[in-house]
Amino acid sequence: MLRKLSRSLIVGSLMTLAACGAARVIHQDQAGGVIELQGDHGKAMEQASQEMATHCGANNFTVMSQGEEAIGTDTYTREDQATDSKTSKNGRRSASDTTTTGQQSTRTATAWRLHYACGAAGAPVGAGGPPPPAEPPPAAPPAAPQGY
Repeated sequence: MLRKLSRSLIVGSLMTLAACGAARVIHQDQAGGVIELQGDHGKAMEQASQEMATHCGANNFTVMSQGEEAIGTDTYTREDQATDSKTSKNGRRSASDTTTTGQQSTRTATAWRLHYACGAAGAPVGAGGPPPPAEPPPAAPPAAPQGY
C-alpha cells in the first residue's frame, strides 16, 4: 500500500513538472525587451504576457518575433576506462593493462525567446497599426502639340 502511494506521488510530481512553464526576462529597456520561454509553451506564454503588460501596460505591447535562438555552446565529454588483468598459468606472474577512451562533442545551445516592443510605434506591418502612406498617382504624359 505504501509502495503504491509513493509511486503515485512520484508520477504525479513528474506530470506536474512536465506541465510547468516559465518566462524569464532577459532584457528590458524603454522600447521593449526579450523574454525566454521554458517548459510548457502555453503556460510560459501566459507568464510572458503578464511580464510584458507589467512593463508596457495592459494591451500596450506587440510581439515582434519569437523562435529558437542560439545562446552559446554545450560541450559533452565522456571518458571510458577499461582494465584487463592476466595471470600466468602457474599463478606467479600477473599483468594489468588499462585503456582509456575519450570522446568530446560540442553543439550550439538554443532557447525559445520572444522579442517585444512597447506601444504601437514598433508594430510590424499587418499588426493593426496604421497603413503605410499611399504613393501619388503617376503624372499624365504631356499633351501632343496641335496640328499633328
